[in-house]
Amino acid sequence: MDYAIRVSHYVDPVTFEVQRDVIVLISGAHVADVIVGGEVSGGLDGLAKQTLDFDNAVCMPGFVNAHCHLDLSHLHNQVPRGLTFPEWAPAVIAGRAMPQAMIEGGIDDACQMLVASGTTGVIDISVGGDSAKFMSKHGLRGIAALEVLGGGSPGSGSEKAMQRADEIVRSRFELDRNRLGEDAGDASAPTKPEGVDYGFSPHAPYSTGMELYQHAFGRAFGERRLCTTHVAESLEEVEFVSRGTGPLYDLLTTLGVDLSGFGGFGTSPIALLLGDWLGPWLGAENPSLVLVHCNYAQDGDLELLAATRPSVCWCPRSHAWFGHEPWPLAKMHEAGVNLVLGTDSLASNSGLDMLSELRLAAQHPDADIVELFKAATINGREAMGTIKDAADLAIWGLPNGDNVFEGMLKSEVPLYASFSRGQLIARAI
Repeated sequence: MDYAIRVSHYVDPVTFEVQRDVIVLISGAHVADVIVGGEVSGGLDGLAKQTLDFDNAVCMPGFVNAHCHLDLSHLHNQVPRGLTFPEWAPAVIAGRAMPQAMIEGGIDDACQMLVASGTTGVIDISVGGDSAKFMSKHGLRGIAALEVLGGGSPGSGSEKAMQRADEIVRSRFELDRNRLGEDAGDASAPTKPEGVDYGFSPHAPYSTGMELYQHAFGRAFGERRLCTTHVAESLEEVEFVSRGTGPLYDLLTTLGVDLSGFGGFGTSPIALLLGDWLGPWLGAENPSLVLVHCNYAQDGDLELLAATRPSVCWCPRSHAWFGHEPWPLAKMHEAGVNLVLGTDSLASNSGLDMLSELRLAAQHPDADIVELFKAATINGREAMGTIKDAADLAIWGLPNGDNVFEGMLKSEVPLYASFSRGQLIARAI
């Protein structure tokens, strides 16, 4: 065994029940055994190469940040609050033109923030794949979802967008010779960053056409990769997709998008995506399809969500940043989606710590605290395809009291240590 860890409380990653007085044994990247009762003759000595002994602490699955944009981290505190989404987007587009060294410095700092706040897994939306090496450097388990957009009509850029994504794969990840054949390159080709894989992220239904969605979705699901997309994020998006009017129409026209003759699709963004565009290929459960935001899901959308059960990511603090209407939490539970939580970017959030997301989410009138902690941990694992016995763990100091989850939200709790893929990535004491 590599590690033996004794804690007063342990959250089982399968049942999510809290067990008392537990010794957790880690071997490689797996939790090899859990000894309930915590009393072993001779203590922890001899159980593993390294031992950690914590009184009044809880060991639980590490947080999974199911949606962030690490390559916008250099814009932390640079974008003013109070902007509508169509006003905010141009500032972010301008921020992407900053020097590469500044962008990478922001990603590096952001990964440190994630580790320091108990996050062990990340789904990052990445324009150029730059985050992969930094997530790996800091020991995180990550998926760099390569963002593609454009291709509003057949032949108008879909193939080019996917070719660019493949170029990123060739330059930053281990190559799939079964798919790429001779195009995979030679022995000098890169090796995939440890612990980090890639997926695909068609941006949103207002910026990405059906053909490109189907290309990206087909690649992701054909290769058993994650696919994630923004959808129904704003009222402006709902107006543009359904009627082809409003501030998003003006923004896209300003950005040079040819919208001549476009009068909307006559349906909601979610219905367009899950019905017309991707419906024929969806199964009964699709946790590896992560729909981000869904702030303005319509009644008909909920039927589609219930039929396909994707992962749906709520970003509570970013949601509040833009002043959106209350998030449809009860309706999402009723639809049976795999609820996950994320932070979005530091261009629309004050931090990347998931406990702060949970504290705000817990104020929702329909909140169930245990379900929220599941959303921030094991549900995120399911979306990422992480195995159930993965040694992706965080150990937190506990305030007095028996209710672990309520205690963590009511008091500031220290992070004692965290593990990702069985490796110790943070240690406070």
